[in-house]
Amino acid sequence: MKLMVLCVLAMMVTVAMCRRWHFVPHTHVARPFEVALKVQIIAGFDRKLVAWLQRHGRHLSAIQKKSLYFVNRRYMQTHWQAYMVWIAKQVAKLGRAPTVNDYSRIGAEIGRRIPLEVTYSFLVRRNLIPRMRQFMRDLIAKPVQDIPIR
Repeated sequence: MKLMVLCVLAMMVTVAMCRRWHFVPHTHVARPFEVALKVQIIAGFDRKLVAWLQRHGRHLSAIQKKSLYFVNRRYMQTHWQAYMVWIAKQVAKLGRAPTVNDYSRIGAEIGRRIPLEVTYSFLVRRNLIPRMRQFMRDLIAKPVQDIPIR
């Protein structure tokens, strides 16, 4: 009974925090803009991971560190459509046709704003770092611009 109440409460909080009751339609941008966004977002996430590893990653193995790089890429893939809602608002504020540099700036801002350090700490504290699998190695080996987002 307690578990059911907890699950219902978690679901209600999730619905209350999402601000939308409908599916966010997929938004597509031109390939050069998409590449600029991906490169800057992952660069920001990886900078945060490197800084976090320097402070807290002494006891992690090399495989666990690589798994955290996978977490960065998967986080970007998972939240891409939510980013696109915010990106569309930022592009609309420009008042002109966007350029690749505009998308690079917006991607860098996303990479800087997302507080992934909390995620890393949570995964390490709870021993939830995913074990390295082949699909993870494949995703890490891909160049950032070729990471699938759909």
